[in-house]
Amino acid sequence: MSENEKIPTDAGAPAETTAAPTDSSTPAETAASATPAAAEPSAAEQRGEAIGERLASLEAEEKAAAATPEGEKADREKHVGVIVAAVVFAVLLIGAGVAYSVLAPAADNKQIEVTGTDAVQETEVDAADDTGDGNGANAATTPAPDFTMTDADGATLTLADFKGKPVLLNFWASWCGPCQSEMPDIQTAWKEHGTDVEFVIVNMTGMNGETEQSAKAFLADAGYTFPCYFDANNSAATAFGVSSIPQTYLINAEGNIIGAYMGAMDASVIAQGIDMLTGDISGAAQ
Repeated sequence: MSENEKIPTDAGAPAETTAAPTDSSTPAETAASATPAAAEPSAAEQRGEAIGERLASLEAEEKAAAATPEGEKADREKHVGVIVAAVVFAVLLIGAGVAYSVLAPAADNKQIEVTGTDAVQETEVDAADDTGDGNGANAATTPAPDFTMTDADGATLTLADFKGKPVLLNFWASWCGPCQSEMPDIQTAWKEHGTDVEFVIVNMTGMNGETEQSAKAFLADAGYTFPCYFDANNSAATAFGVSSIPQTYLINAEGNIIGAYMGAMDASVIAQGIDMLTGDISGAAQ
């Protein structure tokens, strides 16, 4: 080929080309690069996640252990323990309720008031009005409630043991001033009528600090010789609902209450009661 046929090396191309941009990122990538980077989790969040993962792991372990025979046995023992504890607690509550129902009335009975009235309250009704039903409104046929007591020698007896003779029943305590004031007249009446009427003078032993020893000392110092009995177990106080002393009840030979007196008696009141009791004997003899 002749020298004239040679094709120029740069023929048909621009003498210079514009350099391509060195950054090959797309517009979307460029925009993304302008967005701030996501914040790293805080230390508290990381700890929370770790704790959550640990709890989930423990729960899975417990479920797996519970599925084994040993786990099922332990679970049964746990439930049995809970049931036993509940039963024991219920028994304790019931026991406390029973103890309260028994002990609370006894505690209340130990607080005795001292009161009085002015006359014997007669409860006997006329024979024509006696319906025989034995209720409180018809006291001529209302039996005196029975109770137990001990005598000066410690022997136990009941109010029913005196049935067959009229009874003057009196409740008292050595610390009671009104009780002390009526004792001389009771002593006199007992000397005069002790063969016809049973004098059942019952000491409220154990109430407001009263003791058998203090009662006996009081009687000995004053020279009283009428028979005295002791309500050491609150049997008499409970039977008659004694809430104040002194109290006196008139009980006929058949064991029915025919009269009562609340407060300290004097000689005239005692005489009235004796007449009611001995008159009842005369009426029965006729």
